[in-house]
Amino acid sequence: MKKIHVVVSLCLMLISCSTNKNAHKNANILESKNIAEIENFLKTAHPEDPRRRVLKPKLIALKNLEWTKGKKDAKPMEARPVISEIPNSVMKNSNSAEAEEFKNLIASTSKEHKDKTVKLLNAMFNEDISSKEVILLFKNQSDCNLVLRIQGKDFYNMAVPAKGENFIVINKGNYTLTSNVCDVVYSSKKEINKSIFLTINNPEHIGTKNSLSKK
Repeated sequence: MKKIHVVVSLCLMLISCSTNKNAHKNANILESKNIAEIENFLKTAHPEDPRRRVLKPKLIALKNLEWTKGKKDAKPMEARPVISEIPNSVMKNSNSAEAEEFKNLIASTSKEHKDKTVKLLNAMFNEDISSKEVILLFKNQSDCNLVLRIQGKDFYNMAVPAKGENFIVINKGNYTLTSNVCDVVYSSKKEINKSIFLTINNPEHIGTKNSLSKK
């Protein structure tokens, strides 16, 4: 009986040491610029851990920065800035003005993409309550490419590919977000005073839940 007690105590000590080690390792995860370390944290962290909201867009920015520098095996986590053709099935009306605008917005140069990524990283690393800028991360889970229009005191247009995501650094303020989601008009007013992550799904029938969610 004494042996069993000793073994159990030893196991508990090892578990406690392992837990403390992981807690210490993740204590400064928000300051980390190590992609593998952040990916591992996101895989093991509790779904409700508030640090996930900060680290997910940070991971996207870090991966995109590696890609723009031409690092071997680096893969972007959003659509590449230059595309040659968009399948007709993706846009309901591939010859529409909005389809053309989507092509123009998404086909930015590598230099513009790099500047955007650097700006995002700066906004994340320097984010504080006195900052005038916040990050809007938008995930498009619908089956159609879309152009998100952000209108307020300042105006922004952002192309987001179907089943993809994109981000933009904007000034704090009240905005009306509008878009054409698979030929269905979406419009919503939001006060954006902190970094926000929005997700939009395929249009739903009238009377069902709003297709835009905030995380």
